[in-house]
Amino acid sequence: MENSQAALLTLGFLLFLKGSSALVVTPVTDPVISKVGDNAMLEIKPPGVLVSVVWFFSPAKIPVVSWTGINPVIGAGYENRVTLNTTTGSVELRSVNLRDDGVYMFQGTTFTSGRERFIGSVTLRVYEPITNVNVKPSLAQPIANQALNLTCEVLGSQTVSSRLWLKDSQPLSTSDRITLSVDSSVVSFNPVLQSDNGEYQCKASNPVSEVTSAGYRLEVNYGPEQASITAPDSAAEGSSVTFTCSAQSLPPCNYTWYFNETETAQGLQYNIASVTNADRGSYTCVAWNSVTGRNTSAVKEFIVTGLGSLSSGEIAGIVICTLAGVTGVALGVYFSVKLCRNNPHDLKPGPAQSSTGAVTYENFKGPSASATYENTTAIRIATLIQETSQQPYSL
Repeated sequence: MENSQAALLTLGFLLFLKGSSALVVTPVTDPVISKVGDNAMLEIKPPGVLVSVVWFFSPAKIPVVSWTGINPVIGAGYENRVTLNTTTGSVELRSVNLRDDGVYMFQGTTFTSGRERFIGSVTLRVYEPITNVNVKPSLAQPIANQALNLTCEVLGSQTVSSRLWLKDSQPLSTSDRITLSVDSSVVSFNPVLQSDNGEYQCKASNPVSEVTSAGYRLEVNYGPEQASITAPDSAAEGSSVTFTCSAQSLPPCNYTWYFNETETAQGLQYNIASVTNADRGSYTCVAWNSVTGRNTSAVKEFIVTGLGSLSSGEIAGIVICTLAGVTGVALGVYFSVKLCRNNPHDLKPGPAQSSTGAVTYENFKGPSASATYENTTAIRIATLIQETSQQPYSL
């Protein structure tokens, strides 16, 4: 019986629309926005006293509810979901779903000084709420000077009216390097730089919801750059020395030490507990970033001080130079004595001394004796130099 009545109401409504002119009633709100699961009010206020009203769901003209002064008749599929206000003709739909989205047409009769027909329609828009928003990077470990995309992933609804990108809680500024897709679902960095570091969020909205994602912390991996070694230029034999390597890098570098081009240690620092002459030379630190795959290096020349740090050749050189100086002094004394003997104003020497090792000038007879003295002195000095240079020197 209800189906027959609904069919008659549908037919009557269609004939009514083709009949005489009627007052067009504008709904209080149009469109009506609702989210899945909420109640939606299709509110109208026709003039006069309501005599009858009928609602259809367009475009299929499916009866929703009708009233002619007795009990309202609810259309199939709307049982327990529709409440009709018999004073104004307004309809409340409860627990709406996506199938309820569409245009609702109404028509009815009011009475003032006489009967007056009215018609109209109202649009209901039903949306799923956004339940969650995520920011997803195209690279798990972004690297400086490479391209990077951040995608705004929206869950819970197919309808997204807008997306707004935030960096450190402020709207993201775009540029030739930082661009947005047409629907703002993707922000592209080409390339990404260290200056892009910060917390990124995406705020997505539709007519019934607005959700902001959790913060995504962008940390651009880079380096290593500007490697350097901190250590003294020299140290005394037997002392302790620490070499420290550093480089600007994210993540922190791995360090490898080389001594005179031979790998000798791993780690940030290289320690020598007791310096020896064998420790002097070239120290190289190689800094390596396991994420970027890049490396850089620094070199430090190190000197060991103290006599024990000199080689045998260096010691012999010093000894020879010293003996050469002694020889110069001896020769100077010799020539001074010779000049004094040849000076006619010098006093004559006294009697010869008999003490052992004494030198007498009484029998000095001229050039032949002088040559003999000079040759003997030179031979003794040369012999002393040779013997000294051949002696071993220990550290």
